[in-house]
Amino acid sequence: MLIEKARIKIGDLKEKKDFPFAPLEAIGPNLSGWGVVETSLLLPQSVCLMVGPLACLRHSAFMAHARKFYDRFYMLPLEEVDIVMGKHIPKVKAAMAEIIKKESPKILLLSGTCCDHILGTEYKEAIKEIKEEFGVEVIYLVMAPLTIGLKPSPFEMAYTALYAYLKDKRTREDKKAINILGTFLPLEEESELYSLLKQAGCERIYQIPTCREIEDLNEMASASLNIVVHPLGRILAEKMKKEMGINYVFVPTSYDFEEVERNYKRMEEEFNVNFDLASLKKQAKEKIETASELIKDKKVTVGCSINGSCFELAMALVRYGAKLKAIFARGPIKSFEWEYIKWLQVHSPETYVYNISHPYLGEDLRVFDEIEIAFGVDAGIYCTQAVNIPLSRYQAQRYGYENIIWLFEEIEKNLANPVSNYDWIYKHNLLI
Repeated sequence: MLIEKARIKIGDLKEKKDFPFAPLEAIGPNLSGWGVVETSLLLPQSVCLMVGPLACLRHSAFMAHARKFYDRFYMLPLEEVDIVMGKHIPKVKAAMAEIIKKESPKILLLSGTCCDHILGTEYKEAIKEIKEEFGVEVIYLVMAPLTIGLKPSPFEMAYTALYAYLKDKRTREDKKAINILGTFLPLEEESELYSLLKQAGCERIYQIPTCREIEDLNEMASASLNIVVHPLGRILAEKMKKEMGINYVFVPTSYDFEEVERNYKRMEEEFNVNFDLASLKKQAKEKIETASELIKDKKVTVGCSINGSCFELAMALVRYGAKLKAIFARGPIKSFEWEYIKWLQVHSPETYVYNISHPYLGEDLRVFDEIEIAFGVDAGIYCTQAVNIPLSRYQAQRYGYENIIWLFEEIEKNLANPVSNYDWIYKHNLLI
C-alpha cells in the first residue's frame, strides 16, 4: 500500500529524519484559513492591501468574507508579466496612497504572494516614500503557502515585521505589565489565567487581539515579561528577548493535567509566587473522573489543526483511557514535542504518525473506518466515519485547568450531537 510511505509507528520515530518524507508535499488540510493576513489584521487601526495574480487573490477573497475582514481588506490584481518585469510597483504604490487617503489607517499592511517571494520583489523604496508622504506605518508581509516548511516561513516573516514595528517603541519597562503571545482569538474574559496573573501582581495584560488602539499595541513594547501560549508566539518572543531585553516563559496550551501543572509551576518560578490552584485542580479532576468514561477504550486520532500540540493532546487522551490509533502531524516536529513522543513510545508504541501533507495519504480512506473519534478537523478529513471534535484556534480560547474541562465538554457535546466534517468546514469556517 502506498499509504505505508506516509506513516511511521511512533515507536520507530527516533529523530527528525524518521518523519515520513513527502516527495511532493501537498498543502494539507491542517492549514486552516488565512493565518498570515489574519494574524496581521489583529493589529488595531490597520488595513491590508494584498497584491498578486487574480488566481492567488481568489482564496483570500473568500477568507476575508468568511472572517468578516472585508471592510479592512483590499486586493489589487496584477498581471503576471508586470510582476516578473517589476512594472507593478508604481501601481502598488498608487494603490497604497489611495487606501490611506480613504481609510486614514494607523497601520497599512502590504501583503505580497508567492510570486513576490520567489522573485524577490523589493518594495522598500515605495514603502519608504509612502511613510514619508503620509506618516503612516507600513508593514510588508507575504502570504506565500509555497514557503511553508521553509525558513523563514510566512508566519516568521509576519512576526518579524511586527517586531520591526515594536522594537523602537520600548522607552521604559512597566513592571506591572505582561504580554500574552500566541493567541489568535483572545482568551475568554473569565479565563483563570487572568486571575492568576493578577495574583502575581500583573495589573496590565496585553494580547494583540485585544488591542483597540495603536497606543495599546505600543504599550506591549514596555512589558516586563512575555507569556507564550502557542509556538508561533515564540518567534516574536525570541526577537523581543534578544533585541528588547524582554524575557519570556514558554507555557503552551495543554490538555494533560500534569502538563498544566508544569506550566503553572514555570510561571510561579518566573513570578516568585505561589498561585492558589486548589479549587481549579479540584474542578478539573472532577471533570476527568466523570467524563473520561466517554473516551475510555475508544479508538481515536489527533490532527495538528487543533489549538495546541497534537502530540501533547495524544498523550493526554492516552492517560485519560483512549486507544490512540493515529496522529496526523506536520514536520518538522517542534523541539518541545519530543518529550511527548518519548512518553507515547512507551505507552502507545503501535500508534501511527502520518505526514498530513503526504500525497499518498488519501489512497484509501477505509483504513481509518475503525476510528470512533477524530480530534481536529484535519483528522476528520480522513476519518470519515468518526465523530469530529475540532478544538480549533477559531473556537473559544481557554487555558490551564479550564482547558481540560473544555476538552471534555466538547467531547460530551459532540458525541451527543455529532456535526459532520462537511459542516465544520463549510458552515463553521474552521477550515477551507
